[in-house]
Amino acid sequence: MRFLSAIALLLQLARPNGPPAESTHSAGPNGLSGWTLRDNFDGDELSTVLLIARQGKVVRRIQGNPIVWRWMFTADGKRVAYESGPLHYGLITCYLTDIQSGKEVANFDCSRNDSGIPNWVVRLESQAQ
Repeated sequence: MRFLSAIALLLQLARPNGPPAESTHSAGPNGLSGWTLRDNFDGDELSTVLLIARQGKVVRRIQGNPIVWRWMFTADGKRVAYESGPLHYGLITCYLTDIQSGKEVANFDCSRNDSGIPNWVVRLESQAQ
């Protein structure tokens, strides 16, 4: 087990821009917390991975597509909503994912501007991150 941990550390250190930096951890309901890993892209730090933990232990790792722009827990703490997409902000998709299973529950084209926007997307879009 230590051998695998050492290999993972070496692979992280071998990255051209070094290992990713952690964002501030945000507390959620039911002992949850979440944060992103931020990679350096030509001098800009952008979130590429969303980590969800319960009482300090990571329970879900969500890879951005390629960037996680913003995220939030649902009020019941069973799901996480997040925006993900490319560097140029025009093609962003909002996802709703079950924390326990990791399965995508719903997705929505965040660039749509009509009356059919789900409530979870409205709440996500109002998050300041």
